[in-house]
Amino acid sequence: MNTLSLLNSGSYTSDWVKNFYNQAGIWWGADTHDDPKEYQRRVAVVERLCGKSAKRILDLGAGSGLTAAAMAEAGHTVVGVELNKTDIDYAQALLLKSFEGSMQMIEGDFYTVQLDGRFDVVCWWEGFGLGTDSDQRRMLRRIADEWLAPEGHALIDVYNPTRPIRYAEMSCDLDALENVPGSVAMIETCHFDPVYSRWIDEWKPTADPEKALAQSLRCYSPADFLLLLEGTGLELKRIEFEGQEVDFRNNRITISEPMLEAWGYLAQLTLSL
Repeated sequence: MNTLSLLNSGSYTSDWVKNFYNQAGIWWGADTHDDPKEYQRRVAVVERLCGKSAKRILDLGAGSGLTAAAMAEAGHTVVGVELNKTDIDYAQALLLKSFEGSMQMIEGDFYTVQLDGRFDVVCWWEGFGLGTDSDQRRMLRRIADEWLAPEGHALIDVYNPTRPIRYAEMSCDLDALENVPGSVAMIETCHFDPVYSRWIDEWKPTADPEKALAQSLRCYSPADFLLLLEGTGLELKRIEFEGQEVDFRNNRITISEPMLEAWGYLAQLTLSL
């Protein structure tokens, strides 16, 4: 049995993170999105919410660098930070390309990495919530105190609890991916911890179930996220579910099926006044 599996350990520690994502990079390959246009969509989101002029962008959890490369191709100066050595190796081929802007990849831990200067935009796609609430606040303070320029914007994907709750204990069979040498047939099962509001995503190789690994992300409703921001030096400017802005400032009833079905929302943050 793999003792580094989150579910096998039975508790939330940080030990699983690097182990899981290093292996996931082998299972999934360099491109983790089914739609290759996802990276261009992220560029469009940055330019729609933060302006189209060339910017200095920090991409936290940059993965194999495909989003950073798309940003660089659009003329931005991009610094990507990634802990996962597998993805850093994938990114090396991208670093050899010529861009309208520029791209740099740094292998490092969010909590300890040291970066030069501030950024017009800090992006964190699909990685917020890996640790505890204290971990999230620590990272939010780093964004405010060290990285975000005075007029800058942070764009963070936040997982919402409603869909993980509705899909808890559902499984699906996945075939091995073509053209990915390390990919294998797997069973993916979603779990939800109602005490700690955490989505747990388990991946079990069909032929080697004892090598199952799981990832876990803290889910925050918009109300929870607003509480989390208190004292971090950041304030919420905008929330979008699937590109649709949501009014979070007025005390009004909101019942929306699309919002209940969305895995999460995009939070746009600025420095507190």
